[in-house]
Order: sequence, then structure tokens, then C-alpha cells
Amino acid sequence: MRGMTDHLEFGKRVRFYRKRRGMHQRQLGELLGRSEDWVYRVESGRIPVNNVKMLADLADALRVHLEDLQGTPVLLEDSDGFAASVPAIRAALMQSRRLAGSLIAGREPLRLELLEMEVGAAWELYQAGEFAALADRLPRLLADARSAMNEWTSGDERRDALRLFALACHVAAALLRKLGETNLAWTAADQGEIAALESEDTGAILSLRRGIAHVQLGANLAAEAVQSTLDSADELERGWWQSSPVALSLYGTLFLNGSIAAARMRNRELTTYMIGKANEAAERLGTDSNEMWTAFGPANVGIHQLATALEFEDYQRAVDIAPTVRAVGLPKERRARLRLDVARAYGEAGRTDDAVDNLKRAYTTAPEQMRAHEFARDLARRLHKRTQRRDAQQLAVALGAIG
Repeated sequence: MRGMTDHLEFGKRVRFYRKRRGMHQRQLGELLGRSEDWVYRVESGRIPVNNVKMLADLADALRVHLEDLQGTPVLLEDSDGFAASVPAIRAALMQSRRLAGSLIAGREPLRLELLEMEVGAAWELYQAGEFAALADRLPRLLADARSAMNEWTSGDERRDALRLFALACHVAAALLRKLGETNLAWTAADQGEIAALESEDTGAILSLRRGIAHVQLGANLAAEAVQSTLDSADELERGWWQSSPVALSLYGTLFLNGSIAAARMRNRELTTYMIGKANEAAERLGTDSNEMWTAFGPANVGIHQLATALEFEDYQRAVDIAPTVRAVGLPKERRARLRLDVARAYGEAGRTDDAVDNLKRAYTTAPEQMRAHEFARDLARRLHKRTQRRDAQQLAVALGAIG
């Protein structure tokens, strides 16, 4: 199934899956609470579906995975000398807890100090949007982290090894979620949480809980993601979240993720609460930081305020927020996502030139990330139809939005 309609434009993809279900446009519209004409206009490419909740509802009605409907790449394409590596990541995750397989046969376990550096390097690649390089590196990292976990059986070394394996699983889950490999991302997050709990390291536990909620969100389980967020916060030792910059960052980022889940539930009150909790942590932190690769601070709160406005289709509010968010100094992954959402806001407001300019900035900042994002491709396709700007056409081609 996966990948079979990736060559089609979104509307034609919807038509393909609707016909496969044997439904008329009227029947699909009824399932979604929309008109037959609305379905016709979606399938003919006359109106976009750039709201995640509606995308998820469409996928449910058509009985397909959200990734299939979005046309998310099944695997990374070979690029810059890196072979597509999702199968190798899968193989590394599917080893037993006591074995690491042929990936480390005859290889000495890394010293924990080196393993710590390797985990950090993997997160840096993720935050730089260098997905092909990260995917190439992850199988070995996961194997080395598992080997270290098996090598150390007691004491502080054991706890460190468990923590590092958990964080390696988290970065794997984050990448796999970006690539639309939701089931495999869940496997990584689940294995990471088991190791984090055994390590008894609160930071690692909260990091993996955030990862789990993120994967649940990717699987269209918004209510479950909200509950995971609230449960994780409730289980923290009283006052822990205020104890250090790391704690503030992990706590705040947990609620930022929860705010997107609440918005997809169409729960404005809960969304405001989640953003408020994150903002409280950001104000205490006082600056943008990247503790434990969270990129947390006032700027990331602003990024999520914009993102939740888009989730609610409050486009004027999104346009008002857009110029107030400054992401200078944040990792490329965050800066690119901000530019994409700003472009989406301007695109919906009819400010075509501003939308093109911001989408170009997003692509220039993190090309792999944007090529893997359906909203970027869809927006580029629509902008190309609206303007004669040559750079808009070039951008649409670069993103794979047009041939």
C-alpha cells in the first residue's frame, strides 16, 4: 500500500481511495459533515485540505493511513552518498534486548563517554534537518547503545547506558515520525521508555514520554497524546520542573507537544492551558535554549502559538502572530518549521508573494525536511498556480510538488 499513490496530486489521491472504497462524493461528504461539492472541489484541486484534523478525518473515512493520504515518502531517497536506511533502522530496533546482531559482531562496546557524544551528534543531525545522514548513522548508534546497555549490568554505568539507549531510541522515533513511519516510530519510543524507566533518570523518562505523545499525535491519537502529556506532568515529583534549565525545558516542551494535540481535538480551553503551562516554563527559563535538544524557550512557545492558530484555522490570528516570532539561534528544524507555518498563514490570507518568500526560506534552511512535508508540497503547488514568479515554479519543482 505505502507509496502506491505518491506520484498523484492530493486531490487525485483522495479520489483514488474514495473509488477504491466504492463511495460516491456525496457519501464521503456525509461521513465528513461536508457537502458533495466540497469533496468535488478537494478532488479537483480547487481547495486545499491543509488542516491536520481534517486530513485525519479524511484518512479515517477512506480507511487508509494518514501517511498514505499525504503521500509521505516511504523511505529516504538515496542522496549525497547515503543509502536509504529505514530497513536498517528497523533491523536494529528488532533485535532482542540481549542481542545486537551482526551490526556489532566482533566490535568492542563504545565507552559511555563516546556513546554520549554519538547520541548528541545524532540529535544535532536531526535538528539540522540532515535526515539522510541521520538515517545512515542510526542503525549503528542503536546497536552500540544496546551493546553498552548489555555490557553494564549494575551501578552508575548501567544507569548511564540505559539513559543513552533511551535517548538514542527517542531520536530514532523523532526521525521515523518525520518520515511517516509511525508504527516503527512507536517501536522505538516504546523501547526507549522501557530503558528510561529502568534508568530512573527523570529527564530521560520525560523526554521519552514526550516522544510517545509525539508518535501518538502522528498516529492521529490526539486524545491519547493529550492524556500522555497530562499523566506525565502529574507523575513528576512536586517542584521538579522548576529545578533546573533542563527540567524547565523538558516540562515546557512536553506541554508544547500537548498543545498541538489539544488543538487537533478542537479543545480551545485545553490548548490555551497547555500553551500557558509552556509559557510559564519559558518565562522562568528566560531565554531560548537547547537543553536536551528541546530548542525550548519563548521563541518555541511563539512557534506553537502560530501552529495552534493554524490548527484552528484562525488565519488572521496566525498572520498577526507571524511577524512577532523570532527564531534566530534556534536549530534549523525549528526555523524551517516556523517559516513553513508563516508561509501557510500568508498563503491562506492571499499574500502570495509573502507566502512564496517564506516557503523559499523554509526550503533553503532545511531542504530534506521540506521535501518530506506534505503541507510544504501542497502549498508550493498552490502558490505556483497563483503567480508567474519563476522562483515559485522552481520551488515547486524542487519540493516535488510538480513535475
